[in-house]
Amino acid sequence: MNDGSSDENQIEDHVWTHGKAVSHLTSSDNSMSDQRKKMIKHALEYDIIDVRSYRGYKGDLLIEITTMDEDAVKALQKIAEIIGFEVEVHKNVLSIHEIYCICPSESAYELK
Repeated sequence: MNDGSSDENQIEDHVWTHGKAVSHLTSSDNSMSDQRKKMIKHALEYDIIDVRSYRGYKGDLLIEITTMDEDAVKALQKIAEIIGFEVEVHKNVLSIHEIYCICPSESAYELK
């Protein structure tokens, strides 16, 4: 007698890349690189609104720092470049600066 629960489990197993647990996906390294840790520690020394770390859509590792302090933007941009990040800075209409510290992923590729 088939209760259907095994079929349901098989479907759920394939939700994340053919049965891989979330912790085994390529975006889950289970540890943060020293480079990103160092940048976050520096960011916390400044007047920031928020800081977050995540993997971008191309697989790049990102740290996004938001602040309204122009001096913090200049200092954090310089620190990020010294540490070895590619840096992008965007300013929105509310004068909130978004500093993106980008560490390109070696395992990802771009479509050309």
